[in-house]
Amino acid sequence: MTLVVTLEDFRPSPRYDSLPWTKARIEEGTASAGPWTTLETINLSPVDSDPTNPAYRSFTTALGSAEDLWYRVVFLDAADNFALPTYPVQNVASDRPVYADVNELARILRINNPTAAQHAAMRRVLETASGEVDFEIGTADVNDTPLPYGDPPALVQEVTIERAVEHWRQQEVPWGVIGMGDTGATYIARDTWDRHAHKLAPLKGSWGIA
Repeated sequence: MTLVVTLEDFRPSPRYDSLPWTKARIEEGTASAGPWTTLETINLSPVDSDPTNPAYRSFTTALGSAEDLWYRVVFLDAADNFALPTYPVQNVASDRPVYADVNELARILRINNPTAAQHAAMRRVLETASGEVDFEIGTADVNDTPLPYGDPPALVQEVTIERAVEHWRQQEVPWGVIGMGDTGATYIARDTWDRHAHKLAPLKGSWGIA
């Protein structure tokens, strides 16, 4: 019996020789440094019409060997020339839904070509923000929809992306500092959740005891 493994949002490096990447080789390893075994090679469809701006790709392979192994993708062109492998990721079981898209967060942060490490970090802050949304609303929302959401409302998506932006900026700069002006450093409040809680208020199913 083999394990089904899904790999989401992998982006090959841009090419400036007009030759697109045409295949993706899925590799499995017992550790983040390998050794690596090729599971299968998948033809990309559609092939990027503009190789300088390659699309994000997601893959599913039914050839995984076991849980908690590591995976990476190697992109190849029609002549089997290959790019450097992507950043390895571990297939750890998780049922934590994420309420916003990594690509949308990258757009807001103006990260045009995120590295694999940046991509993983953006996924992490989105997971953190999604968990905070769940904690604020409770086990079910005002419509008795159980959480975590399978199909999050637009309001939840909006709060998640806004909160994720805050988490990203806090990890990129010293705590509380958001910029320098004529009068010196500008700081943000230590508790920045209140405005998000107010925005989520229409979805709260219960408020506890005052």
